[in-house]
Amino acid sequence: MARGTLQTKGGDTGFEGIGVDIKPLMQQLEEMRRQINDKNVQRQIHRAVGKIYKDEMLTNIVDARETIRIRRGEESPLDIPVGTLRRSVRVWLIDKQANTYWVGPRVGRRMPVDSDGWFANIVEGGDGKFGEGRNKGVFERSIKNKQAAANEEMRTKYMKAIKKAAKAKATRS
Repeated sequence: MARGTLQTKGGDTGFEGIGVDIKPLMQQLEEMRRQINDKNVQRQIHRAVGKIYKDEMLTNIVDARETIRIRRGEESPLDIPVGTLRRSVRVWLIDKQANTYWVGPRVGRRMPVDSDGWFANIVEGGDGKFGEGRNKGVFERSIKNKQAAANEEMRTKYMKAIKKAAKAKATRS
């Protein structure tokens, strides 16, 4: 911790000035900021918070009763197995240069065929042709349900990381 200084003011007249040498304190705060700014610490926290949303989404999704077959013109029909929407929900890092995670149905070439949630926006919005499904609005509803808990979890985890950084610094001093 920062060390206080005792300065004698006015010679031997009995006045003393007590001040704080703020430079060591500022160095310690900067070191703690760097530790919290560490991408691995942030990623660990953000992934844990993303898992809160993911668990809520998985709880709210209702699987189809049977395999859904989609016919598109002359192409061979496309089958969507039961549970594909549930398997598509992931927490993933958007960009390796950032620490931002997304939560929701993962789509694209990185997903296995039985877990590709390319149809999630149709399910979320309710398809006009097939009518409203059981999962209409499931992702938006899940996010609203867990937003307060996720924010509190993030705040708690960051506070714990700050305390850990302060404790580590105190033991080194």
